[in-house]
Amino acid sequence: MKKAKRKMKMAKEKTMEGRSALEGFAVVKCLFAPEQDFRDSMVEMIMEKRIRRPEELEELLASYLTLNSNEYHDLIIVVFRQVWFDLNQPCFDPELRNEHCCYD
Repeated sequence: MKKAKRKMKMAKEKTMEGRSALEGFAVVKCLFAPEQDFRDSMVEMIMEKRIRRPEELEELLASYLTLNSNEYHDLIIVVFRQVWFDLNQPCFDPELRNEHCCYD
């Protein structure tokens, strides 16, 4: 997690220079189910950007920590760990789903 904090600091500096780490922008939301909202958002970003390498995932985590209030940081880390775990399951990858999974 130290690496993620370092990346978060670098991402903040890049954002201040007018560039964000993932070329995106923050969306202000009223969160009724923040855990599910963060999970859905992370999965969407991973799929759209085709993020697979650990470095890319760490950059994604750093951007979420940078763009969100400190009050959500612990929750973001918990959700991120679960998403990372899920990424290592064959059913997460749509290309592998049909070959390795018994359900859809």
